[in-house]
Formats: sequence, structure tokens, C-alpha cells
Amino acid sequence: MPHWLTKPLVGDSLPRKRQLIAAMRPLLGLLWAQGSAGPDSPPLKQAELAERLESNSTSLSRFVSLDPRVPGQKFIEALYKEACLEAAASDVPLDITLEALQDLRTSADGERRGCPSCVELGGRIDSLTTEVSSLTTQLNAPCPACVTREKERDDAVALASLRREAAELRAKVPAPETSGAGLQARLAMAKARRAPLPVHRQQRDRQRSQKEVAVARQLAAQARDLDGAGQPDEALALLRRGTTELLSPAETALVIVELRQLKLDHLVDDLIHVYGRDQGDRPVMMVAAKLYEEGVPDDAGAVLRAALK
Repeated sequence: MPHWLTKPLVGDSLPRKRQLIAAMRPLLGLLWAQGSAGPDSPPLKQAELAERLESNSTSLSRFVSLDPRVPGQKFIEALYKEACLEAAASDVPLDITLEALQDLRTSADGERRGCPSCVELGGRIDSLTTEVSSLTTQLNAPCPACVTREKERDDAVALASLRREAAELRAKVPAPETSGAGLQARLAMAKARRAPLPVHRQQRDRQRSQKEVAVARQLAAQARDLDGAGQPDEALALLRRGTTELLSPAETALVIVELRQLKLDHLVDDLIHVYGRDQGDRPVMMVAAKLYEEGVPDDAGAVLRAALK
């Protein structure tokens, strides 16, 4: 790796620029490594890498140092596009999204210009990210009581029963319900069908979690049917009413996960925007924490960003 990509950033100035540099260096390192591959090929020069990104060597040095200069939007887009091409060719996953990289650039640019709003935005993002990480840690905290053989056997029996009941519920739904009363009745049926088994108050209730999955799948299936029938507005209205009036934040997060699995990305994006905009900080953070737990950090970040707009 070349020195200009690895040299330490001395001092404690420009904290937002530091975050941007930390995100850009792995992408630039990927481009440099792929361009320098092969024992007989010379290492890729800084000027050659800059030319690939439609920039120059001087600007590139400033972008990855504590120079106040911040790259423009065009450079960020070019860098991410080229990094995606190299990552796909070498089967190397990227650890950041284009939207997150753009947010870091905006925050660093606001820091350079002394923009109070941009600096405040960066602080709010840091605060929310820290709180989400704390909530995720609490949700994932292990409980010794959950590892007993008797509890595992009971959970397996309850899970099999819930799967059968969910299949029976789906079979009894001939067409999607579009009225609030119809949706509420079916969701109430799914929740009340079987009372949770008594368990220790501190351990996570796996049976209740499976009920949340069944309810989320039913709502997502109804939205899918409406969207497939050429009624996307009605599908979004159904999702908005169900998640804001009937479902818990955890169930709302599972609805988002289920819609992603059904390839209904346009409904997911609209639902995230509406939910983040209309709900309070607490439910938004709970939804984001559940999405992190379910392995979809991009959607978790999107919910937080929607709440900030």
C-alpha cells in the first residue's frame, strides 16, 4: 500500500474530514491493489489512480490528508462506482454505501465552511448511531436460562405449532384486506391465536418473536397482492396504516425485512421515508435497532436519515 494512503493523520483537527478519509482510504486502496496486481506489472502511480477518477495527483493528496479541501460530489460518485466494479470483479464486499459516503462528504464540507447545520447533522448522526449500537447490544445480550435443554425443546415445539397456525391463517385469506378494520381483525387474530408460554422475564421470548414474524409476513403479503394488482398507492396506504396504528416497532422492522425478501424495494423505500418522517425518535430508533439485528444495516441507516430530514 502506498505511503500516501497509510500515513498517520497527526493532530485532532477536522474530525469530520477524518471520518471521510477513513471511509475513502479502503476504496482507494482497493483500486490501487487491483491496478497493481501481477508480479511483472509496476505499482500503480498516484497520478494514474487520480486520472482514473477524473482528478489529479495534487487534489487526491489533499483529499486523503488533513488539508481542509473536501472532494466534490462527482469525485465521490466516481470513486464509489470504480470501487464497486473492482469489488465485484474480485468478490470483495464493500463496507459502506454510496449514500453513507455522501453523508460523510456533506458533513466534512460543512465543517470546512463552518456551517452550523452540517456540523449539527454530523453530531446527531453520531449520537443516533451510538444509541442504536447500545440498543443492539442490549437486545443481543445472552441469558443463561436460554441455553437449557428443556427450554430449547419447548421452543422447538412452539415454533412448529406457530408455523402450522401461520399457514392456516394464510390459507384462510382469499384476498387482501384494504380496510383498517379488516386488517386489524386479522392481525389481532394472529397475535391472540396462542398465548405465549410463561418464561423468565429477562430472557427473549422466542415464541412471541415467531408471532411477530407471522404478522409481518401477512401484512407484507397483502401489500404484495395490492401492488401486483396495479395498486401501489393502496399497498403503501395499507403498510402505513398497519405499521403506525397496529404494529410494534419490532413488527414494523420485520415487515421491512419481509418486503425486501419479496423484492418490493419501491414499497420499502416509501415506507421507510414515511415512517421515519412521521414517527417519534424512540420508535424510529427501535425499528433501526431491530433492522441491525436482522442483518440489514442499510435500511437501519435509511430509517435514521429519514427521521433527520
